[in-house]
Amino acid sequence: MSKISKLKIHPLLAVACVVIIVAGMQAIAPVLNLFLVALLLAVSILPILSWQLKRGWSRTLALSLTTLLVAVIGASLTAVLGLAINNIVGKVPFYKERVTELYQSVLTYIESIGIKMADIESLELLSPDKLFSIGSGFLEGIFSSFGNFFFILLLMIFILIQFSEMHVRAERGEYGEDSWQSRFGEIANDLKKYISITAVSGLMAAVANVILLVILGVDFAVMWGFLSFFFSFIPNIGFILSVIPPALIALLEYGWPHCLIVVVGFIAINTVVDNVIKPRFLGQEFEISILTVFISLLFWGWVLGPIGAILGVPMTISAKKIITFMNKDMDAQGDFSAPESEPESDG
Repeated sequence: MSKISKLKIHPLLAVACVVIIVAGMQAIAPVLNLFLVALLLAVSILPILSWQLKRGWSRTLALSLTTLLVAVIGASLTAVLGLAINNIVGKVPFYKERVTELYQSVLTYIESIGIKMADIESLELLSPDKLFSIGSGFLEGIFSSFGNFFFILLLMIFILIQFSEMHVRAERGEYGEDSWQSRFGEIANDLKKYISITAVSGLMAAVANVILLVILGVDFAVMWGFLSFFFSFIPNIGFILSVIPPALIALLEYGWPHCLIVVVGFIAINTVVDNVIKPRFLGQEFEISILTVFISLLFWGWVLGPIGAILGVPMTISAKKIITFMNKDMDAQGDFSAPESEPESDG
């Protein structure tokens, strides 16, 4: 019997394939990001759809109710954020006046200690006009991500339709254990666990942050709480982005003491949530170290752009699972193709 050698892939060929795939993802990142966000949202609300299907509801009814729920939530968030933005725009003259006062007080203090302003060019970056330009660009960058909401919603509906069909077939036992549908189901389950853990921990921190801001009397506490929840999906640097706006508002409204209280309070709340609660559950479920999370943030941010900061960990979890499946297939192929021992011939 002829011996069939085990399939092997040269390391250089594997690296070349990875480079080509990554380069392709980077080239189509604007379109790919919309699909990945829609896929992630579809996976996150898949339990609602599955619950309805398991109760015997028709696919059409389940899809309609799920889509309606997502649309209502999205429209509510859009309305709340739009109202908050209008209120912020209404208070821009007050904030600009306060920024000018603080800027002038800093200049006066610097001149009082004998430092010539002509020697400090960097302070021009802190002028009121520069700060408001940076702040407006920051907010526009955040809320522009919601500009494709309806397109993402439509794409998510098509993904949910496919999910519902896969769910019905899986209940009938039409998929084998090693089929791509079953394996995709395993990846989806991991993503659901990650999203649920991140969402619950982020919601805990957001509620605590809103309570702190309400107690201090900082304007737009609900909006800053929403941003805190949104940024909780960005590992490591999300907290820094979430604390900047409310701290600046507290500084402009009440001065340095309130600003420091906001910063210290956010640090205390998010330290407990991000470094005690969340890593504990993530470590138990996925065995992902903090270093891996940080590298994922950098890598996928480079490949996909800013949205890669949110998609980084889910993409890493999915890639890890796919590699596990590939190793399993190669091991199975190796066992199947292992050469049989030939009978010894009589001398």
